[in-house]
Amino acid sequence: FITPTVAMDHTRYELKNTLPGSQTDPARTIPIASLDAGLFLERNMKNSNRIQTIEPRLLYVHIPQRNQDNLPIFDTITPDINLVQLFRKNRYLGIDRIGDTDHISVGITTRILDLSTGHELMSATIGQTRYLSDRTVNLPNRTMASNETSDYIAQLRIQLFKNVNFNFGHQWGAGIEGTTKSEARLQYRPANNKVLNLSYRFRRDSLEQGDLSWSWPITNRWNFVGRYNFSLRDQEVLEQFFGLEYESCCWGLRIVSRRHISTRDGIHDSSFGLQLVLKGMTSVGTAADKLLERGILGYSADIR
Repeated sequence: FITPTVAMDHTRYELKNTLPGSQTDPARTIPIASLDAGLFLERNMKNSNRIQTIEPRLLYVHIPQRNQDNLPIFDTITPDINLVQLFRKNRYLGIDRIGDTDHISVGITTRILDLSTGHELMSATIGQTRYLSDRTVNLPNRTMASNETSDYIAQLRIQLFKNVNFNFGHQWGAGIEGTTKSEARLQYRPANNKVLNLSYRFRRDSLEQGDLSWSWPITNRWNFVGRYNFSLRDQEVLEQFFGLEYESCCWGLRIVSRRHISTRDGIHDSSFGLQLVLKGMTSVGTAADKLLERGILGYSADIR
């Protein structure tokens, strides 16, 4: 596929309670040109009911410089680079800034698919962005990046066994910069109500964590849930919770005990939550299901 695109982005604000002398209706108009191209190649693998694909992709984007210093900042941020951001045209998230750029993003993905089920058995991607000119549009009080290339981004997803999946993401710079971010996760999920996760996260000069979480039935009506999140960098538990769930035909109960760091100063907070669920009607007490959904990847709140 080859997809050339020309667009015009116009933004106008109507502001109140501005500082004296400030514009109440600043506006910005920017043309955006891009060319997105790629291929989908596939082949049958020998002696198996599987196919392998190779999917190279290239995105060229040109956005000219426009002074946007008079525009407010409401919700715009500079996102972490990832495989989605690699092929976005704006290097910011939010409409308050559209970054001037002249860059090419290149990536290649390969997959192995099971023809009988349609399941993806393996997926691997690597990509990078190369900047052809300097960038000038920036967020307030931020240092403008001057590097000619982005970090390399790589991601691997593989089904090791029938119910075991492994995910790995890695970001690294050229030369001596080394690893910027890395994350690995192993998940065992033999059924919808059974899940066990083990993960590792690293961000240079910021964090290094191990994480264990699970949701596992111990009887037909009782389920054991928990999470243990540990900082290898600080040698300290960041969050841990353990709980039990009970379910009958008409009602359910969740009991969760939690201890976590609640402030930047490292102060711990302990809590005990109790949630009564009346199926088809409402729930009373602590929203323990939200905590479990956030802390346990793949958790299913079966109590309705």
